[in-house]
Amino acid sequence: MDKLKKYIRWAVLLILLFLFVSIVSKLIIISMYKPKECKILFENPKIEILDSKATNANGYIYGCITNTTGSVIENKFIKLDCYSKYDNNLSSGYAQIFRLEPNESQYFIIEYRAEGTERVEISMSDTAPDYLLNPIDVTLTQTQKLALVAGSLIVLYYLPSGYLFGIFP
Repeated sequence: MDKLKKYIRWAVLLILLFLFVSIVSKLIIISMYKPKECKILFENPKIEILDSKATNANGYIYGCITNTTGSVIENKFIKLDCYSKYDNNLSSGYAQIFRLEPNESQYFIIEYRAEGTERVEISMSDTAPDYLLNPIDVTLTQTQKLALVAGSLIVLYYLPSGYLFGIFP
C-alpha cells in the first residue's frame, strides 16, 4: 500500500510540475510581446487599431475597419507590410474584406512573422497572392492539441510489448 501512495504522490508532483512549467512559460511568452506602432496609409475607409503587439520575430495586429466612403466595398484586402531598419520589405500580410456596406464595421486580425521588423504600414489592395490567402501553416486549437496528446497516450498504451525499439517492455 505504501508503494501505491508513493506512485500517486509522484504522479501528483509530476502533474503539478507540468502545470507550473506551462503557466510560467505562457507568462514569459506573453511578456515578450510589446506594443508596436503602425502607420495607416489611407483615410477612407477608417481603420482603428485595437491591439498591435510584436516580439523581435513575430507579431499581430487586431483592428476594426469602418466603411466611411459612402459606397459598398467588395473583395478588397487590408495589406500589412513589415519593413526593416534599412527599409527592406520583410513580409506582407493580408486580411480580406468580403463586403462592407456604408457605415458598417468589420474586425480583422493579421499575424506576421518577420525578424527585425522596425516599421509596420497598413494599406489597401485589390489583390493578394494566392499563397498568402491559402496558407499551409496549420494552427491547432487547445482542444485539438489535447485530443492529439490523448490519442498518442492511447496508442502508446496499446503498443505490443517491446514494440517501439524495445523502449516499452
